[in-house]
Amino acid sequence: MWKYPYPDWVLERQGNPLSTGLGAYARLDSREIDVIMFAWDWDTIIWKKVRKLVFNLQKRIYKATKAGKYSKAKSLMRLLQYSTCGIVYSVRKVTTDNTGKRTAGIDFKKAKTPKDKIKLVKEVLDTVRKGWDKYKPLPAKRVMIPKANGKMRPLGIPTIKDRAMQASTKLALEPFYEAKFESCSYGFRPGMGTKDAINKIAGVLVKKPKWVLDADIKGCFDNIDHKFLLMQIDTHFRPIVKQWLKAGYMYDNELHQTEMGTPQGGTISPLLANIALDQMETDLIEHLRGIEGWKTKIGSTTVHEVTNKKSRKKYRCRTRLKIDLVRYADDFVVIHEDREVIEESKRFIEEWLKIRGLTLSQEKTKIVHSTEGFDFLGHHIRHYENQIKGTYKLKLLNGTKNERNRANATHVMRVEPTKEKIKGHWREISDTISKLKSATPAKLIEILQPKMTGWANYYKETHSSEAFSKLDHLLYKRLSQWAYRRHPNKGKKWVVEKYFGHSGTRNWMFMDKRVGKVIKIYSQHKEKTGSYARVGYDRSYYDGDTAYWADRLTKGYGDITPSKAKMLRKQEGKCPHCHSRITNDDLIHTHHKVYRSKGGEDKYHNLVLLHKHCHDALHREDIRKHREHCQFKGGGVDQRVWY
Repeated sequence: MWKYPYPDWVLERQGNPLSTGLGAYARLDSREIDVIMFAWDWDTIIWKKVRKLVFNLQKRIYKATKAGKYSKAKSLMRLLQYSTCGIVYSVRKVTTDNTGKRTAGIDFKKAKTPKDKIKLVKEVLDTVRKGWDKYKPLPAKRVMIPKANGKMRPLGIPTIKDRAMQASTKLALEPFYEAKFESCSYGFRPGMGTKDAINKIAGVLVKKPKWVLDADIKGCFDNIDHKFLLMQIDTHFRPIVKQWLKAGYMYDNELHQTEMGTPQGGTISPLLANIALDQMETDLIEHLRGIEGWKTKIGSTTVHEVTNKKSRKKYRCRTRLKIDLVRYADDFVVIHEDREVIEESKRFIEEWLKIRGLTLSQEKTKIVHSTEGFDFLGHHIRHYENQIKGTYKLKLLNGTKNERNRANATHVMRVEPTKEKIKGHWREISDTISKLKSATPAKLIEILQPKMTGWANYYKETHSSEAFSKLDHLLYKRLSQWAYRRHPNKGKKWVVEKYFGHSGTRNWMFMDKRVGKVIKIYSQHKEKTGSYARVGYDRSYYDGDTAYWADRLTKGYGDITPSKAKMLRKQEGKCPHCHSRITNDDLIHTHHKVYRSKGGEDKYHNLVLLHKHCHDALHREDIRKHREHCQFKGGGVDQRVWY
């Protein structure tokens, strides 16, 4: 598994580590491990094996917890927490895969080079060997970042070592709690996202208008009660988590104690928040069903297996439950057709949150009818009166069952981007164009396209046609102004012919005709409304059904763009460098087979999808080859020439 020489006395005692793997280190003493680690090379680690060993343990933890074998699950959790393989994988997560890898804590330490990463692995292993009771985390560095509403959000940045320790603990804790989490929770869970939550709400409301409790928890991360949270953590991990919660933070060169809350910015913080808010739906349904005469109002929680008529696939769901709760982190909605049930739900949840040290935000929490509309995760969800009438209605009444239902419906539900999100996004695009007055058209497209594509992909499966058309119109006008300003002495016809042209089936497309680069407008990202298929009921990334999660990833479900999903389908879901499967929690990069510096194009035939670490390894190999071809030339003074 590792490509380095082993001392003979280690090989005699341990056997060949290349065949036994990292798990064999459990039987080595600290002196032997030090000798082995001295020869470690970060760049030669076989990550395919590391990931496989870690994920196999995580699957076993999940399945044991689901089966109620808690003692076995806890034994496996401790095994994963102390495993060298898990620690190495955790260090890679925080030093290579994480976007905040270059941000240092209060000790100003980073781990950018392979030597630094190996040193960090050794530090974490030393801490584990000495015992977690001797581990003392440093306070987090607090920085303030702006929120969308103009206010500031506190962000706590632990040291790189503390982040690695948290990541190794999270590897063991997450599959255990994933087996317990309710299916209504979609935030900060592997393989799930905002679109799953929105799709669930749309599926509940599509049949008829209902009452909605649109709620938000005030300062959720900052106010969670430590005592309650620690009681939900396994006794083995409780002292470790307590140290992170009580570590404090540094702000303006002053140390502040933390008596409540979990710091935003910590690797394990999202998981802890989900643990604190778990069982909200279960406790609410139990309370409401306990009220006299309300059992029929609430319905049954029995899980049924249903077969889809079109695909013939079977899936599990609760068809007889009449109340629905959908939660994404600290934002949630409760949906029912009776206002009295919603009002009682609000009263109960307020009391339920008090035990956890939390309260509902009075500004953001309200009870509305779906005909009034409400905002959730940047989407406006509302029932509008059905405007279908006249001959078109008669045509639908003579059509299929779905067409007849559409004609007879009193209301039509729409899920569309909120006005605030449209305005905020357009302000960003307009400001970007203003700052690039002297840029070339190709450079302008290169900077604008990722911003536009990211926003459009978030709303592409909703009723976003009107918003996309409006943005396309504004974009054309703004780019026209940009073009006219560059050539004040030229006529409009000349400017239009230079910067706008025909592309595919569309006219008036902004482009750089010199290099053949065309901007992809918002309407070109639109997909069929309701085409997104949310994650199945009670499914988890750790359930072992790799085919299910791989299929979702290649279809663009999860944290992946449509272009990457398309490449992933062509590659049959595998990384061509290490030949292992690309999963939901992998950081993936697009690689040019022929580099752009050598004339390679930004086209699918020249692109391939790789793991982030595989991409790094590929470029390291190129640098090594360049150095091998390095020659010294010149007269009296040697000059190094690169080929």
